Amino acid sequence: MAENKVIQRLESSVDKMLEQYTLATEEVARLQILTAAQQRKIRTLQQQLSDAERALAQAKLSEAISSGGADTKAARAQINRLLREVDKCIDIVSAKI
Repeated sequence: MAENKVIQRLESSVDKMLEQYTLATEEVARLQILTAAQQRKIRTLQQQLSDAERALAQAKLSEAISSGGADTKAARAQINRLLREVDKCIDIVSAKI
Protein backbone atom coordinates (compact mmCIF):
# COMPACT_ATOMS: atom_id res chain seq x y z
CA MET A 1 0.00 0.00 0.00
CA ALA A 2 2.68 2.48 1.01
CA GLU A 3 4.74 1.40 -1.98
CA ASN A 4 1.82 2.24 -4.30
CA LYS A 5 1.61 5.75 -2.85
CA VAL A 6 5.34 6.27 -3.34
CA ILE A 7 5.08 5.02 -6.92
CA GLN A 8 2.08 7.27 -7.56
CA ARG A 9 3.95 10.29 -6.18
CA LEU A 10 6.95 9.48 -8.33
CA GLU A 11 4.75 9.10 -11.40
CA SER A 12 3.04 12.37 -10.58
CA SER A 13 6.40 14.11 -10.16
CA VAL A 14 7.70 12.68 -13.42
CA ASP A 15 4.52 13.78 -15.22
CA LYS A 16 4.90 17.32 -13.83
CA MET A 17 8.55 17.44 -14.83
CA LEU A 18 7.72 16.27 -18.35
CA GLU A 19 5.02 18.91 -18.63
CA GLN A 20 7.44 21.60 -17.41
CA TYR A 21 10.06 20.37 -19.88
CA THR A 22 7.58 20.55 -22.73
CA LEU A 23 6.54 24.07 -21.77
CA ALA A 24 10.16 25.16 -21.42
CA THR A 25 11.03 23.66 -24.82
CA GLU A 26 8.13 25.51 -26.43
CA GLU A 27 9.22 28.75 -24.77
CA VAL A 28 12.80 28.29 -25.99
CA ALA A 29 11.56 27.75 -29.54
CA ARG A 30 9.37 30.85 -29.32
CA LEU A 31 12.24 32.93 -27.99
CA GLN A 32 14.58 31.65 -30.69
CA ILE A 33 12.12 32.77 -33.35
CA LEU A 34 11.78 36.15 -31.66
CA THR A 35 15.56 36.50 -31.40
CA ALA A 36 16.02 35.70 -35.08
CA ALA A 37 13.43 38.32 -36.02
CA GLN A 38 15.15 40.92 -33.83
CA GLN A 39 18.53 40.09 -35.36
CA ARG A 40 17.08 40.58 -38.86
CA LYS A 41 15.65 43.91 -37.75
CA ILE A 42 19.02 44.96 -36.32
CA ARG A 43 20.78 44.07 -39.58
CA THR A 44 18.21 46.06 -41.55
CA LEU A 45 18.60 49.08 -39.28
CA GLN A 46 22.38 48.85 -39.44
CA GLN A 47 22.21 48.83 -43.23
CA GLN A 48 19.88 51.83 -43.21
CA LEU A 49 22.25 53.65 -40.86
CA SER A 50 25.19 52.86 -43.10
CA ASP A 51 23.31 54.08 -46.18
CA ALA A 52 22.27 57.28 -44.43
CA GLU A 53 25.80 57.93 -43.22
CA ARG A 54 27.14 57.39 -46.71
CA ALA A 55 24.55 59.75 -48.22
CA LEU A 56 25.30 62.38 -45.58
CA ALA A 57 29.03 62.11 -46.18
CA GLN A 58 28.52 62.45 -49.92
CA ALA A 59 26.30 65.49 -49.45
CA LYS A 60 28.78 67.15 -47.11
CA LEU A 61 31.67 66.41 -49.42
CA SER A 62 29.76 67.66 -52.42
CA GLU A 63 28.94 70.84 -50.54
CA ALA A 64 32.55 71.33 -49.47
CA ILE A 65 33.86 70.82 -52.99
CA SER A 66 31.24 72.96 -54.70
CA SER A 67 31.50 75.83 -52.23
CA GLY A 68 35.23 76.18 -52.59
CA GLY A 69 36.36 74.45 -55.76
CA ALA A 70 39.73 76.15 -55.70
CA ASP A 71 40.26 75.39 -52.02
CA THR A 72 41.27 71.73 -52.17
CA LYS A 73 42.92 71.93 -48.76
CA ALA A 74 39.54 72.61 -47.12
CA ALA A 75 37.95 69.80 -49.15
CA ARG A 76 40.64 67.37 -48.00
CA ALA A 77 40.14 68.45 -44.40
CA GLN A 78 36.40 67.86 -44.84
CA ILE A 79 37.03 64.40 -46.30
CA ASN A 80 39.31 63.50 -43.38
CA ARG A 81 36.74 64.75 -40.87
CA LEU A 82 34.02 62.69 -42.55
CA LEU A 83 36.16 59.58 -42.52
CA ARG A 84 36.75 60.03 -38.78
CA GLU A 85 32.99 60.43 -38.22
CA VAL A 86 32.26 57.27 -40.20
CA ASP A 87 34.87 55.37 -38.20
CA LYS A 88 33.27 56.57 -34.95
CA CYS A 89 29.83 55.47 -36.16
CA ILE A 90 31.15 52.04 -37.13
CA ASP A 91 32.71 51.70 -33.68
CA ILE A 92 29.43 52.66 -32.01
CA VAL A 93 27.39 50.21 -34.10
CA SER A 94 29.95 47.45 -33.55
CA ALA A 95 29.88 48.04 -29.80
CA LYS A 96 26.09 47.66 -29.69
CA ILE A 97 26.15 44.25 -31.33
